[in-house]
Amino acid sequence: MHEKNRGYNGWSNYETWNFKLWLDNDEPSYKRTQELVKACGKDEFELASNLSDLAHNEAPELHASFYSDVMMASVREVNYLEVARSLLED
Repeated sequence: MHEKNRGYNGWSNYETWNFKLWLDNDEPSYKRTQELVKACGKDEFELASNLSDLAHNEAPELHASFYSDVMMASVREVNYLEVARSLLED
């Protein structure tokens, strides 16, 4: 069942919250994110696009299965623009 209000801990959904959590708390991800923020300046749309690319490029290769489908569906649910705006506010 898909809920209309899927907010989670102040974020638009769990996937967005979890993505931002890992960006902030995993040192290699944090450093890479800071490089992206610096490279994008204040362009939130470019940063959001780069964050999406990062998430998709870092996804492990899995053989076709229910689990790989669910994982990629979650990656697509992340609100990258919301994360980009938050990073630019910090």
